[in-house]
This record gives sequence, C-alpha cells and structure tokens, in this order.
Amino acid sequence: RVKWDIVGEPKVSILIPNKDHTEDLEKCLQSIWKKTTWDRFEVIVIENNSTDPATFAYYEKARQRYDGLKVVTYPGKGFNFSAINNFGRKASEGDYLLLLNNDTEVISPDFIEEMMGYLQRPDAGVVGAKLYFADHLVQHAGILVGVRGALAHANQDFSAKREGYLARAVRPGNFSAVTGACQMVRRDVFERVGGYNEEFAVGFNDADFCLRVWEAGYRTIYTPYAELYHYEFTSRGREEANEEKLRRWKREQALFMQRWPEFF
Repeated sequence: RVKWDIVGEPKVSILIPNKDHTEDLEKCLQSIWKKTTWDRFEVIVIENNSTDPATFAYYEKARQRYDGLKVVTYPGKGFNFSAINNFGRKASEGDYLLLLNNDTEVISPDFIEEMMGYLQRPDAGVVGAKLYFADHLVQHAGILVGVRGALAHANQDFSAKREGYLARAVRPGNFSAVTGACQMVRRDVFERVGGYNEEFAVGFNDADFCLRVWEAGYRTIYTPYAELYHYEFTSRGREEANEEKLRRWKREQALFMQRWPEFF
C-alpha cells in the first residue's frame, strides 16, 4: 500500500444534495464530524425541494451543532443530480470537491486524505471509494463501461476481504468510472470539463463525467482504503419499482450510449 503525503493544507468542499430524509443526513453528517481526521473541510448541504417543515428546522439545529456547515437552496424543480452539484460547487471554496450522497456513512477516518493523496498527482482527475451496503457486502468497488447494458459495478456483493479478478476489489487501480455517491475531484479538473452534464439528471452522470475527465487526459482511480457505507435506494427508491423512473433511466442509458459509441 502506498500512502501519499498531503502537500500543504488544501481545503475540501463536501457537497451533499438533500431532500427531507433528515435521519439519513444526520447519520452522514455525524460520521463526518465524529470520525474524519482531516480538519480542513467544509460541508455544503444542497437543499432540493424538501416538503417537510421539520427538514428546515433540522437545518437550523444542524448549523449550530456542526461548525462550518452551510445549507444552500437549489432553485430548480425536481431532482437533477448533475445540476444540483453544479449549483453547489458555486458556493464552495475548496481546492477539492467531494460529491457525497446523503445516505452514506464514514467508516475510514482518513478517507479524505486517502482520496486526496491520489489527486495530488498531475495525471489523476477523479478518485472513488469502496462503499458497502448495510450488511457490509460491497456496493461499489469501481465501474466498468460497455457491459450489461451500458454499465456494471465490478465486484458488487463481495465480502470486504474478497479479492476478485486480479485482486482489483482490494487494491487501488484505474477504472473507467467510479460512483458519484462518493467521488472526489480536483476543482480545476471539474471546471475544465464544465462540471456534470445536466442532460443526465439521475443516471449515468457520474460515468459520463469520469469519461469526459479521461478524454481531457486524466485518470479515474478507485481506492479500497477509503471506506464508507452507502445505504443505497433509501432516499429515492429503485428505478425498477417506478415505471416513470424506469423510462427516464432507459432514456439516459440511450443518451449515454450515443455519447460514448466507442465502448459499444
């Protein structure tokens, strides 16, 4: 294992989109402030059309409890992950941006240092983490493009120690993409490629972003030493369970395949 020294004291801006689901958000925020060993960070919660009045009362209390927490209100309607994060980035000050879902929980106290260490390399553009479902089986350990109808999560549902093909589940390495549920990027790289493509409202935006970063000459890196839980589907539900969401997912899948025909 290589541990990269962090040069200087760069600031990390953690962007967390949120609509209601304050219990999930509280678990996420608490884990950041309780466990994180890197102290040069800010957290920006991007409020997205919450309807429960208790959510806004929670924001007020959270700002008092978590020093440096910001809440900004996304002006658009509906859920567009790309637009929400592009908007949140404008309120941030960090040299590094960490996109983080509200249904995540930190496991590794040094997850920021681990991800940021790779991003100091001039050839690195995006870094992703190892994420687990609630039962500690792997949810994310890198994404492959061009298979299973566009994308596939490699090594999903593995135990934490299972190595997988060429031990890629337990060693740092390059992948086509990493999930936007926990994705760190250098600010200059994010701005160079124009941020996330807002045509991809919910699906495929993270992979499209990683491929555009790759097209610009940077690598996407997965590290298994930055570990978090990702309680997937708790906020928005599964696409397959909702006909309208499934249609949108298919539309975005077709758009992704049109945008990157060389993989198909």
